[in-house]
Amino acid sequence: MSPVIPDTNNDLVHKAIVCLAIEMALIEIGKPIYDKVLHDLFEKYHCYLTDCYEHPEYLNEVLKALYGNSHEVIVKSIKKQLEEFSYKKPIEKFLQAISQ
Repeated sequence: MSPVIPDTNNDLVHKAIVCLAIEMALIEIGKPIYDKVLHDLFEKYHCYLTDCYEHPEYLNEVLKALYGNSHEVIVKSIKKQLEEFSYKKPIEKFLQAISQ
């Protein structure tokens, strides 16, 4: 029996799609918002936007801390950006995690 090898190309594509969706959602609201979220992600978790694919809870916590219940507007925008990819399991899991 051969070992299961993860499809790293698909994973990289999913990561890029998610990162782009987050960027677009934040920049759509405003560059200062984008900059503040990036700053807080690094300050609190020592991570970058690209790390949010593996750790959506970081993004969720930063958005909640900055915007309270209003963070749902940003989450909704991210969901809209990722709508056509939401059938893919890793992206579906990401969307569930940021919706908590």
